[in-house]
Amino acid sequence: MSLRLMAALGLAASFAWSSPSRADPTAQAALRVSPQRETVLTSWVPEKPRGVVLLSTGHGSWPEKYDAIASAWKAAGFAVIAPLHVDSIRYPERDKFTAQASFGERIADLKAASGYAAATWPALPVIAAGHSFGTLSALCLGGGLSYVGNFRDPKVKAVIGFSSPGRVPGLVQPQAYASDDLPILLITGDRDVVPGIVTNWQDHLLPIQTSPAGDKFAITYAGAGHDLIGAPADPNFAPAVAATIRFLQAYALDDEPAKAWLRAGDDTTAGSWIRR
Repeated sequence: MSLRLMAALGLAASFAWSSPSRADPTAQAALRVSPQRETVLTSWVPEKPRGVVLLSTGHGSWPEKYDAIASAWKAAGFAVIAPLHVDSIRYPERDKFTAQASFGERIADLKAASGYAAATWPALPVIAAGHSFGTLSALCLGGGLSYVGNFRDPKVKAVIGFSSPGRVPGLVQPQAYASDDLPILLITGDRDVVPGIVTNWQDHLLPIQTSPAGDKFAITYAGAGHDLIGAPADPNFAPAVAATIRFLQAYALDDEPAKAWLRAGDDTTAGSWIRR
């Protein structure tokens, strides 16, 4: 991964998160990632969790920015836990990590969060979720980028992504998601572009188009941009969140009516579906 790519992703984070945060997460705690490093784990936990969502933020961003969707998942009965990645502008020692190292540290963060979930809620199903570069991180837990390394987390049952890095030369190769055989829901919009990185919003659909068929879903919302996940005032936000909750019910809780809804729902004027 090049320094130029990571710098561009940093610009994307600034583009996506220009509004102030109004987050009120449930709790924050130290998360030991390795003998050399720890980070902060932000969590949203209902009284009686039914499942766990591991949330990976966009490059340069931080967990509190995702309070709206994390709170919606919490209200639906899912504990949401999100580590502060080393590429975040809120990470106190960000400058100590090279661009190349930050990708591996993201995976280490999520593996540590997964271990925390297993120790805290050992019987609960786990779903990985992400935004933008965080979607790539979540897809790695599902088996993606196998030519880079074996990042698969066997505890993860499915993946939710808002946007994706698109077609990144040198990193996201044509076979990047060929080993992602878990259920995937990807949400994007026809204005989901990032200057200098993703100029064609349809590139975000690559994980659905190229991963093995079976329980793969993508929804494109008319007028939605790259920051939809953090824009509750956007009219597309509510239906997008509702779709993610159906997906969580379907593939974390094995809810057959939710699976039927995902497989049979028709396109609307707001959302256009791909099902594979």
